[in-house]
Amino acid sequence: MAKRKPAESAAEVQHAPAVQTERERRAALVPTFKGNTLEISPEQRDHMLETLHTDHGEVLRSTLATAISGNVNLEGADGEQAMNTALRLLVELQPANALERMLCAQFIACDKAASQCLNIGGNTGNDPASRRKYMSLACQFQGLLVRQVEALAKLRNGNQQIVKVVHVHQGGQAIVGNVTRGEGGGNGR
Repeated sequence: MAKRKPAESAAEVQHAPAVQTERERRAALVPTFKGNTLEISPEQRDHMLETLHTDHGEVLRSTLATAISGNVNLEGADGEQAMNTALRLLVELQPANALERMLCAQFIACDKAASQCLNIGGNTGNDPASRRKYMSLACQFQGLLVRQVEALAKLRNGNQQIVKVVHVHQGGQAIVGNVTRGEGGGNGR
């Protein structure tokens, strides 16, 4: 019969290594900016090369400055937090090359600008004319964001059109393309 190990003391349990979740493991692979300096370990450098296709601190800083442009001063704690948040978003978007990396930085900037405009436009304390203007700007930013996402999709799929083939039974009709109903179309109204 095997001898049982005595119960661990509370001190031993507290010093036991914690099991990292997948999210925590991914987060640990992302370097951080402290001021204007990128603090990066060898493992993080490898991860940046794999994920963002660059490990050059100035390239990352410039890309992130684009992502947060106009939104916050790059100096101080707010700038540091904004740079680190933008870097994590950029990693999540997983750009495949420099062009995608620049486009993803623009996503981040555009999304932030749209959110700021929505906040100002939704503030009932602002005058109605300003609210309308900011809501209009928010819609423009959101439309731009959609076009940027479409551009990224084209880059990633090689601008190939995807056609889904559906089986059509004998005597049926198949239509491929955009379908719009003309005058007097179909429902008897």
